[in-house]
Amino acid sequence: MGLTDQETAIYMALLKTGGLAASLVAKETGLRRTTAYAILKGMAQKGFVSIYVKKGRQLFVAEKPQNVAGYFEAKLKSFTQGIPLLESLEKKQLQTVGLQFIETIDGLKHFYAGILREYRGKSYVTMGNASAWQGLEPEFFIQFRKDRAAAGIHTRLLITLDSSQTSPTDPTLLRVVKFLPSKYTFQSTLEIYDDKILIISPDQTSLAVLIAVPAMVDIFKSTFEMLWDLVPAV
Repeated sequence: MGLTDQETAIYMALLKTGGLAASLVAKETGLRRTTAYAILKGMAQKGFVSIYVKKGRQLFVAEKPQNVAGYFEAKLKSFTQGIPLLESLEKKQLQTVGLQFIETIDGLKHFYAGILREYRGKSYVTMGNASAWQGLEPEFFIQFRKDRAAAGIHTRLLITLDSSQTSPTDPTLLRVVKFLPSKYTFQSTLEIYDDKILIISPDQTSLAVLIAVPAMVDIFKSTFEMLWDLVPAV
């Protein structure tokens, strides 16, 4: 729910006791009173804590878990209603910037999670080294292939011949594969989508680069189709 360790400890203490003054919260959690008080005020603003006054003293009471859940559901609903506007802003920004650098494997995972949603029932093409791609984090990428197929996403792949050892042949994965001649070897992978290109390489300063420049996307699409027609089927 986005709470820090200290906030979690305070929330649990308040749930167990039914409510405490700041001094007793500090004693219960091992925090300084001033620290506990500041955290309690912040938690009240977030909706996790209510403040009551009893005999001239402030008493902090944990909001019931179901009330907290309802609060976050309302925030999520409000955010969801604003998604169309946010997406329109995002597209404008992407067209302006044109480049995005993905620095970490977690950032790449986040990108692929978006692809599973954005390309459900659609298709895209890839050219590269399947072994190097999968080798970035084998467990994740093996599962991603399955998740991609479950989302009805079809792929065509032009991959290096040495990728054959790690390239699955299961037709349920919705992949059509052609292997490049053995003399063409490289470690990078190029993925071509409708409006963007993703270049993944362990040798880059950044793990991956996302390019959203329409003219470049068109060139790569045409180049892929030309190579696809020239490379014989397996």
